[in-house]
Amino acid sequence: MHKIRVLVAPNSFKECADAIEIAGALEKNLTGPEFQIKSIPISDGGDGFLKICENKYQLKTIIEKIPSFYDENFFEVPIGISHDRKQIYLESAEVIGMKKIPIEKRNPSKLNSNNLGFFLIQLGKKYPEALKIVLGLGGTATSDLGFGLCVPFGLKIFNKKGSELPVQPKYFVEVDSITLPERKLSIVIDVVTDVKVPLHGSKGTSKTFAKQKGANANEIEVLEIGVINIISILKNKHGIDFSKRLFGAGGGLLLGLSLITDPHVCFAEEFLLSELQLEKEVMNADFIITGEGAFDRQSLMNKGTGILVRLAQKHKKCLFLICGRLSPPDYFKNSEMIKSFPLEKYFGSKHNSVTNYRIGIEKACGEIKAYILSHS
Repeated sequence: MHKIRVLVAPNSFKECADAIEIAGALEKNLTGPEFQIKSIPISDGGDGFLKICENKYQLKTIIEKIPSFYDENFFEVPIGISHDRKQIYLESAEVIGMKKIPIEKRNPSKLNSNNLGFFLIQLGKKYPEALKIVLGLGGTATSDLGFGLCVPFGLKIFNKKGSELPVQPKYFVEVDSITLPERKLSIVIDVVTDVKVPLHGSKGTSKTFAKQKGANANEIEVLEIGVINIISILKNKHGIDFSKRLFGAGGGLLLGLSLITDPHVCFAEEFLLSELQLEKEVMNADFIITGEGAFDRQSLMNKGTGILVRLAQKHKKCLFLICGRLSPPDYFKNSEMIKSFPLEKYFGSKHNSVTNYRIGIEKACGEIKAYILSHS
């Protein structure tokens, strides 16, 4: 008997469960002799990137302690080490991520990536045999253009009076001059980043992501003007033009990284297609199940679930999308091949769908299973 081949490839459900946990929940609810399940949890560089890499490359997990980016405390951060100790895998969301900071302390106008800079230096010293750090970029709570991470390398900012300013985005509008980093990072950085967005403009980092990071409308405008000011100073006074670079992911972190090293940037699509062989798996599947916490227009900005949707459409495969929330609700109303299952429809609110996500997945899988069996 021909078994129905189902590709299970979810992203993480932010602040709820990582991709591996979601994949396990989906598999548990799709058991049956009719099914041949292939499970490939995915990440686009954001939340869950490290666990995906640990699973894929059999990394050794080590816990490090670093300073917090929002108060005076310290917290633990996992890293992954390859067996030959030549590569270190790190997830920005574990260092400066939304999942690390309490809701009441979220404000991208005040936060910076200083602790990430110190951590990169610390890793270089502690693991001198390492040749490369692979950094998953996404899910950050910061919007500081990576200037914070450059502070340990010597970066400073000044106003028109020559007074040094704190390296916080709310002060970027006042910046008149910049002292660039005096030293460079001693280890190669590969960056896997989730989205291709510009640094400023209507689709830039401030106007696209700052609201979900805790900024209000006025703060978003100040952030936007500050970003434009910083880019202008770097171009006019230092001859470094970032104006057209698609460095908006992670609050513009790639800009700062580019001032201390020459990062190799791998966008999510390249990572998913080359490392996880996702297109090949889509072609081999009869049905595909993916999902993430919230699916909206940002998801189609080269994020993992959006990439899977495009691959399914390209190869004319039926895809089931399970998400906490779908925005707008009728996004796939006219699609025959994309079936959406927002968990909110089972519980009526975001809070209840997050709290009861396992029950929601069970309900969605019941509907999906019935559909597959009736169409096979």
